[in-house]
Amino acid sequence: MIQSAYTALHSYIIIVGANSGIGLALIKQLLDTKATVFGIDIQKESKTSASNHFQYYTANPLEEESLLVVAENIRRQTAHVNGLVNLSGTISQFTSISELTFEDWNETYDISFKSCFNACKAFVPLLKEATNGALVNMSSGLAFIGQKNYGPYSAAKAAILSFSKTLAAELAPTIRVNTVAPGAVDTDFIYKKDGSTRFDKEAYTKMVPLGSMAKPAEISSVILFLLSEGASHMTGQCLHINGGAGMH
Repeated sequence: MIQSAYTALHSYIIIVGANSGIGLALIKQLLDTKATVFGIDIQKESKTSASNHFQYYTANPLEEESLLVVAENIRRQTAHVNGLVNLSGTISQFTSISELTFEDWNETYDISFKSCFNACKAFVPLLKEATNGALVNMSSGLAFIGQKNYGPYSAAKAAILSFSKTLAAELAPTIRVNTVAPGAVDTDFIYKKDGSTRFDKEAYTKMVPLGSMAKPAEISSVILFLLSEGASHMTGQCLHINGGAGMH
């Protein structure tokens, strides 16, 4: 049903964080529905091949002017955009709040929250020109629990929840705004440079009722649903995708 809805709409979707594991999975699923995707990330090269239905833009989501340039380029190609997905997030210093420097806090918080704010400011005007706009922001299960050494990331993802609810109220009924809050996902985010995980992966999967860590496509499939007409009566909501590790 989701695929047929996208085929009928011939949607135009913007993805910020297109080179992330979840971003790559979402792009593939969207292209399978014949949607046109505009991918944005900080790297110079896209991990998805360019095609008639996929274009990549290098832009730093912390630089508003950079995003506005992309928005203008997209506006020249289509009269409206149906969907916007904000996936940016990072954490490089896994340490206690008392030991974090101001610079370390701001780096993680800004990429994990301010990038979302900037993208919404730049691209929501394009969504307003459609009659069926959908916006999906990436939160995290860490926004709902206390987890040591994730302070700025958890705070940023909690801020996205409140921010998204405000947007949902302000942009209705033209644009629906929802969030997803994954648990651990098997992407580069959970691995150290030496290839080991940042936590005991085996112990984590044992405590998950469904018995496994999420794959990127299992997160992107939920995002695809929120973008689709199947979620036409949903806004201001957060969907948890964690295999039952946290039941809300």
